[in-house]
Amino acid sequence: MAFRITNSMMVSTFNRNLRNNSFKLETLQSQLATNKKNVRLSDDPVSVVKILNAKARQNDVAQFERNLDDAAAWLTNTETALRESVTIIKRAYELAVYAANDVMGPEERKAVSLEITQLRDQMLTLGNATLGDKYIFGGYNVTYAPFAADAETGEIMLNGEDMLFADGDPQSIIYQINRGTIDFDALETSDPFYVALSGNAFMGVGEYNVWYTLNQFALALSEGAEVIDEDFLGEYPERYDEAKFGELQSFVDRFQRIESNILTNMAEVGGRIARIDLMRDRYAVDAINYTQMLSDVQDLDQAEGIMRFTMAEAVYRASLNVGGRVLPPSLADFLR
Repeated sequence: MAFRITNSMMVSTFNRNLRNNSFKLETLQSQLATNKKNVRLSDDPVSVVKILNAKARQNDVAQFERNLDDAAAWLTNTETALRESVTIIKRAYELAVYAANDVMGPEERKAVSLEITQLRDQMLTLGNATLGDKYIFGGYNVTYAPFAADAETGEIMLNGEDMLFADGDPQSIIYQINRGTIDFDALETSDPFYVALSGNAFMGVGEYNVWYTLNQFALALSEGAEVIDEDFLGEYPERYDEAKFGELQSFVDRFQRIESNILTNMAEVGGRIARIDLMRDRYAVDAINYTQMLSDVQDLDQAEGIMRFTMAEAVYRASLNVGGRVLPPSLADFLR
């Protein structure tokens, strides 16, 4: 059955096809100019969702890497403070061994006492070490100096609490590496990451508190002995030297115990730094994978794009040429 084709139908069909070819040519041109497969959300909604997901994961990985850098800075400063404290305790141990003999005179003991006092003060300085404007051994208190000491009374305070009677509560700063931001507060999480030692762990508690032990050792040297039991002396004052040197000898054992505790803390911190290195490697691989995923979904193959653009351009030119032939002539064509 034949249908009658009118000039208006031919014109309408030509205009529609020309618009489609022109739109396709413009789309391909935009793809080549931007090197993106999709220039509009409507081009491929499924691919757009994949692109958004890949970009979100890229942003997450970038944030995780920044978190790792922050955590590494805390741990590196912690490790540095621990190394310096080991040096202090080693020197104090050497002086304790040297002082626990009967050949050292009063002036020599006084000189050793002055050196121990300097070591004690430096230990307090290490305890109040900062990273930027934050104190690293204050637990959740990162604003104010956590340690305060009184050499006369022998008190050492951490955040206002006497460390000689501390219960060893960790009070460490927790980082959540695989979250968006860092919070200097306790995080209820299944994957916490402790980025700094607590003040109790760094300085020690009770009789093995580093500052307290150094202070008592300085007093023992300057006063002859820290505490001499009167019942021990009894009616035999000649036993004073035995008590004095026995007291000084006790500091040798205490410094050994303190050094062992510090080395344990250093091993723990070193393990955390090693874990950060492993996590860095993992996130670096993740960053590469998500970049490749994003490129596969959104980046245009230039060779293919140029080929498709050339074909679309040829089709567009052909449609113009055909239109010039099929459109009905007008009066203007005869007035040339």
